[in-house]
Amino acid sequence: MNTHKHARLTFARRIEMVKQMTSEGLDAVSAAAAHGVTAPTARKWLGRYLAGGEAALADASSRPLCSPRAIDASKALLIVELRKGRMLQARIARSVGVSGGHGQPRSGVSGHLQAERPAASGADRAL
Repeated sequence: MNTHKHARLTFARRIEMVKQMTSEGLDAVSAAAAHGVTAPTARKWLGRYLAGGEAALADASSRPLCSPRAIDASKALLIVELRKGRMLQARIARSVGVSGGHGQPRSGVSGHLQAERPAASGADRAL
């Protein structure tokens, strides 16, 4: 995985820092100062190293493991089919029960429809 531009430590530098802390006895504050990070960050990487070894220091995705508010596949298909039948988004939201209830936004339906809409190419546009 590529390291983002704001990352202070690469995988190799994290390993170097925790090895200095474990084998050379460097404390977290000194190690952090030497590597340009904060002491809590140094302790975080040390904890990960002690719990999982070098593999635990690898770059990880920041994408959440689950999206509890995501629309499930069956409701998503129903939303698309109802919209193809020219039903309005507010009515779709009420009938499917995803959003748009009393005082709630219709963003669940409109967001899903936006994601389902194919990108228009130059040939599809009217002149």
